[in-house]
Amino acid sequence: MHMRSILALILIITISTFLPKKSYSQGIDILEKPEQSEQEKETISEPIAKKDYTTEYWLFGSVPVIVTVWGIGTWGWGTASWRFKEDGWGLEQKSYTGGADKAGHTWAIYATSRAGSYLFEQSGDSRCRAAFKGFLLGQFAGLGVELGDGFGDSYGFSWGDMVWNLGGGLFALILDIYPPLDELIGFQVEYWPSEDHLNQSEERWIEFTSDVTGQKFLLALKLSGIPYIRDTIFQYFQIDFGFYTRGYWFSDSTYDYRTRHLYIGFALNLSRISEKALPPGGFRGFFSTFFKYYHAPYTAYNPEQLDHTLAGKERNEEDE
Repeated sequence: MHMRSILALILIITISTFLPKKSYSQGIDILEKPEQSEQEKETISEPIAKKDYTTEYWLFGSVPVIVTVWGIGTWGWGTASWRFKEDGWGLEQKSYTGGADKAGHTWAIYATSRAGSYLFEQSGDSRCRAAFKGFLLGQFAGLGVELGDGFGDSYGFSWGDMVWNLGGGLFALILDIYPPLDELIGFQVEYWPSEDHLNQSEERWIEFTSDVTGQKFLLALKLSGIPYIRDTIFQYFQIDFGFYTRGYWFSDSTYDYRTRHLYIGFALNLSRISEKALPPGGFRGFFSTFFKYYHAPYTAYNPEQLDHTLAGKERNEEDE
């Protein structure tokens, strides 16, 4: 599946534009009725929040339908009999993406779960209930894509993918429930189209999610989440712990070797910068949220000394 669950996240963000925010029952504002006695005022209860289920109807209803239509038209769903894909954990050097697709699964379900959690809370759920519903939405989306892959001629249903989906959902659940940890840790994806992807024919552009050579996945230690540092200039920086592969699927014509990498880098925290630099309003909220999940290229320093190649190099088959 690579990073294709990101499409579900894009759909959620698009749909959220049309969803109402928290709705409440009409209450009586005692400040507008000065003629009432103190005893009468005490008998008036506060407005009680009413749960708006429009969010559930939209997300659990429309997203699977749109993704299914997309999968049939783009990923070849329905072109083959049901089959499983035996790829195990998918992290091996000889796997077809070197583990980048599994990292993509984890991030995509993580981001989808967190987007859903936010929207559920906006519709009236408590933080914990919204987080749990967000987790279910992410797992629902991941399962739907895997079921579609099971009827495709290129992929197949993968239990390994489902395990990584579960990991992404659980990570989202933990950060949603415990905000201090969310302020400290971020899970981001960096993407810039690879040379091979740019040279593809037009009909392949839709498969940008398969361009694993253009992707990096990283856990960010945000210095703004550390007491005594969040009020200094260091709040605008983060430490990256990343993973990426090069020379795998769609890039074997450019790279002689297939390699997997772990690295440590130092980057700007664009989410924090957006919060501090932009004026209050929708743009600040958008960019702050966007850069919470997306790591912009060319905003980090990644020393070669802190880039470790896993299991050495393996020459591509056509070069042997």
